[in-house]
Amino acid sequence: MGKYIINELVKALKRKHSKIFAIGLFVLCLVANLAVVGFRMIYGTNEGTFAYNIIEYATWCFVIPYYACILIADIVFGKEYPNPFIKDGYTKDLNRGQIYMGKVIASAMLAFVFAIIACVALLLITALFHISDGTIRLYNIKDFFEKMIYAIPLWLAGIGFGNMFLFAFKDKRYAYGGYFILTLLLERLIMMLAAEPFEIGFFKLLRIVTVSQNFSLIPYPADPARNIPLTIATGIIYFVASCILGIILYRKKKFR
Repeated sequence: MGKYIINELVKALKRKHSKIFAIGLFVLCLVANLAVVGFRMIYGTNEGTFAYNIIEYATWCFVIPYYACILIADIVFGKEYPNPFIKDGYTKDLNRGQIYMGKVIASAMLAFVFAIIACVALLLITALFHISDGTIRLYNIKDFFEKMIYAIPLWLAGIGFGNMFLFAFKDKRYAYGGYFILTLLLERLIMMLAAEPFEIGFFKLLRIVTVSQNFSLIPYPADPARNIPLTIATGIIYFVASCILGIILYRKKKFR
């Protein structure tokens, strides 16, 4: 199975969409820095325009990769729905569950590669654009990576959801639709009904275990609602549950 996972990862890295995704990460880091530089040129140097502020802003945006997890999963998934009856040198001894988990693990590994690219691009571009202010300290970098580690289980949940929907539907339009209904529309609806002016008790309870809510709390250590053990547990539980459900759906698929 290890050879299958590595093969899937290598194929994914060679695909055009991987290169586009990586370039997109670089462009986002560049645009973020240009925006802050532009703000500083217009309004002057003040709090919110320093290098360490950009690193801090990045932690506010951890939820964005969560919404993009299905794109990463799709890069690994490939154009064709995996037919378990069509074997090659890498899948000849694998059952459907192993094929499924191979795709999931390869997706997680690809996401890790993109995370490294994003971190390196963010730190290097920010240092280059703001080399004169000298406000990035070891503390800022340590704080950023600490919060990033807390976000990993939630990103894994996104990878799990992405693969689950891709395997659930042979038509990718339905897969993407299902993913965004679950991760964006449903979660945001729960958060809206839990907040003012609604403050519905049932949705306030549900909000605690929504991925988006947990992402929004990671940047704020002083927030009493921030619960890192719960955040980690939420991500892991959703990841495991989505993998189990995805394997069940894949095993029930019929092929001609």
